[in-house]
Amino acid sequence: MNAIATIAKNELAVQATDSFGLKYLTLDLPEGWDTLKNLTNKVLKYNGQTYTYRSWNSDRNEAFFYLDNNVVTVSPRSH
Repeated sequence: MNAIATIAKNELAVQATDSFGLKYLTLDLPEGWDTLKNLTNKVLKYNGQTYTYRSWNSDRNEAFFYLDNNVVTVSPRSH
């Protein structure tokens, strides 16, 4: 029996943390800044909530995205 796995497009593995009322996601960055530079201006959706980039630890190659309720969705204007 063969099992098939596919690569999930536009999905990232994260570690979710809720500590002292702060919710944030941690991403492992095996390539360091080369991986992160394309994510710093992105919004991550996790369990229906939005997270934005805050910082990274270059020693451990981890990025941190914090829960951010100041994000809006822009829809194309209809004519």
